[in-house]
Amino acid sequence: MATTGRTVRRRRRPAVPDIAPHVQEYLLNRSMRERSSYHEGDIKVTLMEILATVGEPDGDEGQHRKLLLEAPLEFTTYKAGKAKVTTVTGIQRQERKGSMALNEDRTMAYLTKRKLLPSCTTTVTVINEDAILAANFEGTIPDDDLKALYDEQEPTYAFYLIEE
Repeated sequence: MATTGRTVRRRRRPAVPDIAPHVQEYLLNRSMRERSSYHEGDIKVTLMEILATVGEPDGDEGQHRKLLLEAPLEFTTYKAGKAKVTTVTGIQRQERKGSMALNEDRTMAYLTKRKLLPSCTTTVTVINEDAILAANFEGTIPDDDLKALYDEQEPTYAFYLIEE
């Protein structure tokens, strides 16, 4: 076999950075966040119980409860990477009014009884993807036409830990 005299250089792989310190820092912060979130929830439950039993009524209807601190406390929040110092003077439990949800069964029965169903309902047309795929399987919708009906979405990526 004859040689051409040409040298083929091997491509060097880029050096893989040492990710261990970054992964260690990530794990530490994640662990602290998870423990902190759990502990914060416990403290909030305790404070809400205290407010419910000994909190002073606050508001016209008396459903809100508050307790003032003897001395204000400074609190630093970190939102969007920016620190903001606020002064906390007390805690408050505010009543949130429950939302109203129309009961579908009772409403349909009422509208039917009052003969209001046509004027108080709307028919909505929804594409049945299973039926479209069945039509493709039966040959009613050709493969090329079916492919043209779908948009290809850009991939997304998720971060996962590899665990043993």
